[in-house]
Amino acid sequence: MRKIIFPVAAVAFVAASTLAFAASQSDTGAIKTIDAKAPSITLDDGKTFKLAKSFKVSSLKVGEKVVVTYSTKGSDMLASKVVASKT
Repeated sequence: MRKIIFPVAAVAFVAASTLAFAASQSDTGAIKTIDAKAPSITLDDGKTFKLAKSFKVSSLKVGEKVVVTYSTKGSDMLASKVVASKT
């Protein structure tokens, strides 16, 4: 029984971590607009990212280059991280 459980658990772990990694994407660009009520940001390429309600939009500035890490839920792009771009 142990001979079967360990390989199955290992395969399940690798599959789950691969799916979680594949779901996360990133995009780089300059902030074109900030909507504090939504809250969301739109980059200069036209992509709009929804932010968590707890996100401090006051820390962002229009024109600032950022890297947005996000996942997609339906047609929404949900930002999990927004950081200033070094380039």
